[in-house]
Parts: sequence; structure tokens; C-alpha cells
Amino acid sequence: MKRAWSVALIAALASAGALAAPIPQPEEAPKPLPPLQKNFPLDQTFSLRDLNGKPVSPDLDVSFKLDGAYHASGYTGCNSWSATAYPQPNQHLLVGGFAITKKTCSKDDLAIERGFLRAFQGGPAWDLVNGELIIKGPGGALRMVRSL
Repeated sequence: MKRAWSVALIAALASAGALAAPIPQPEEAPKPLPPLQKNFPLDQTFSLRDLNGKPVSPDLDVSFKLDGAYHASGYTGCNSWSATAYPQPNQHLLVGGFAITKKTCSKDDLAIERGFLRAFQGGPAWDLVNGELIIKGPGGALRMVRSL
């Protein structure tokens, strides 16, 4: 009789799920967060400090500003310039054709002007690092600081 009771007890517990081993569930790996998207600093003027890793004298006024209507403008140290520019997803910048004055410049200033404008070609990436605007692309690299 004890055996009948124990068989009946085991059958009852098994049907109630008390003896069923828990089925292991595969653990889902946490999904990574998307990269933090920064907002392009509109309506702020930046002055060039490095061109392709080489310092540029702070006495030479080379500037960049992008307003809320996506009108970029500035000074190359010799000529005034303007263009249409659009910040893109994943921190890239598309810049249209440049309108630029044609003043006579020294060879050194002209080389900086060409390098500065070339850096905006080819949809360069941009980043804000410690308040500095960094532009890097196939045309070159710029490091700019905020100015008035």
C-alpha cells in the first residue's frame, strides 16, 4: 500500500509540475545603445587653430560659421567666403560650392586658404571635442576653437 501511495504521490506531483525541471531559457544579450548623436553648433563662430595637424597663427583670421538657415560663411585670412552646408546624420557635413572674393594674398596665406576650403570637400566628418570643432575628411583636417 505504501508503494501505491508513493506512486500516486509522484504521479500527482509530476502532473502538477512540481517535479518538472525548469527549462533553461537562453539569455538575451543586452542590445547596445545607439551612438550619441551630437547637434551641430549652429550660429557660433569658430577660428582655425590647426590645419592638417599643423598650427595656424592665431593672428591669421580664418573663420567658419554655420547659421540656422544652413548658410556657412567666414574668412580665409585673405578672402571672405560663403556656401550652403548641411549637417548630416552620423556627424558628417555636406558643403555646396563656395562663393569667394578674389583678393591678392601672400603664398603662405593662399596655401592656408586652399587647405581650409579643401577640408570641407567630400562630406567630412565633424565632432565637438572639449568645445573645439574638429572637421576631418578626404580633403584635410581642421581644428577650430570658438571665437566671437
